[in-house]
Amino acid sequence: MSDYPSLNSLRVFDAAARLQSFKLAADELHLTPTAVSHQIRNLEAWLGLQLFSRHVRQVRLTAPGEQLAQVTYASLQAIGQVLSELKQQSQGLVISCTSSFAALWLLPRMAELQALLPDTQMEIRSGELLEPLQSVSSLGIRFGPITDQAHRLSHEYFTLYGTAEQLAAFDARLGCRIFIPKWKNASLPAAPWDAYRQQTPMRWNNCGLEYFDQELFAVQQAQAGLGLVFSGQTLVKNATSLRPVPSYSAVPSGLGYYVQHTDNRKLTKLISWLTLSLTSAIGE
Repeated sequence: MSDYPSLNSLRVFDAAARLQSFKLAADELHLTPTAVSHQIRNLEAWLGLQLFSRHVRQVRLTAPGEQLAQVTYASLQAIGQVLSELKQQSQGLVISCTSSFAALWLLPRMAELQALLPDTQMEIRSGELLEPLQSVSSLGIRFGPITDQAHRLSHEYFTLYGTAEQLAAFDARLGCRIFIPKWKNASLPAAPWDAYRQQTPMRWNNCGLEYFDQELFAVQQAQAGLGLVFSGQTLVKNATSLRPVPSYSAVPSGLGYYVQHTDNRKLTKLISWLTLSLTSAIGE
C-alpha cells in the first residue's frame, strides 16, 4: 500500500463530500456511481476510518469525513488556482520596449500582431530603463548599438521630417525649430545630427534646436506643426502628416532595434514578423 492515497481518490471524495451523493459526484466527474463508491471504499480502507454513513438515497459525512473534506476542498482549490495561473502564463506574452517604440510603432500594429498570435494574451510594458526579462514568455525589444550577440531587427537612419507647411517654411528659409531626441540612457551614441547638418553647414544658422529625452515627444511636436523633427525612420512610419526634407540624405546612426536570441518557438515567430515589418518600414 502506498504512503498516501492517490490524488484521484481525493478528487472523488471531495466531489462526493460537496454534493452529499455518490451519483451526483459520478455525474460531475464523468464516472459511474460504482467507480465512485469503489474509490471511496479504497480511501476508507487506507485510513481505517468510515468517511460516509450510507443511507438509501443519500450519504452523509462522518466526523472524520468532515475533517478530511475541509482540507481536500481547500487544497484542491489552491492547486486549481495555481494550475490556472501557470496555464495563463504559458498562453501569455510580455513585450517590453521603450515608450516611444510602443506608442509610435508597436501599438498601431496590435491588430496585426494579434492576428499573428491569436491565442496569446499580450501585455506591453514600456519604459526607458527596462529590467532584464527572465521568463520564456517575455520579449525585450531594445534600442541601442547593434552587437553580434543581439538579434538585429533594424538599423536606424535619421533625417528631418515635417508637415507640408513646415517644409515650405524651411525651403523658403524663414527659420525653423528643430526637435532632436536626447536619450535618457547617456551611454547611447547621440542622434547623428552633426553628420546630417554637415551636408550644408551654413543652412542651419537661423534654426533653433530643442531637445527631448523621448523621441515620442519630438515626433509629436512635429506632428502638431510646431517645427521639424530629427528622427529615426521607424518611429515616423505611422506619422502620415510628416515628410522628409527634400534634397537631404538620411544618415546612419549606428543604432537600431534588437532582441536577444531565443529558442522559444512563439518568440521566434514574433521576431521574424518584427524583422520583416521593421526592415520594410525603413526600406532596408
